[in-house]
Amino acid sequence: MSRKLVTAGEEETLSQVAEKMLKARVGSVVIVSDRRVVGIVTEKDFVKFFASRLSPDESVKHHMTRNVITVNETTSINDAKNIMVSQKIRHVPVVNQHGELVGMVTVRDLVECIETLI
Repeated sequence: MSRKLVTAGEEETLSQVAEKMLKARVGSVVIVSDRRVVGIVTEKDFVKFFASRLSPDESVKHHMTRNVITVNETTSINDAKNIMVSQKIRHVPVVNQHGELVGMVTVRDLVECIETLI
């Protein structure tokens, strides 16, 4: 898992979230409240936002994906991969036993894992 996390609050605008993604060179931003995952916004979401002509000044809370699929920090990389494949997602936030965000598993992480095995 990567501990390079980019987070935002629910009140931030779509424009602010997009700027964070660009600056950090990441494909998703986890929306948090009290260190708990309340939503996620991905590159794919921004394509939809653009196509829908959403205002960049709108709050992310109205457009983020809720009910985010997460994994526990004790979840194996294989189980995380299986969840990502079955749910057709590329980013899975990792939470600790208290439900607090501690990391992220991405498709890139999976590829890097495979590269070390080859």
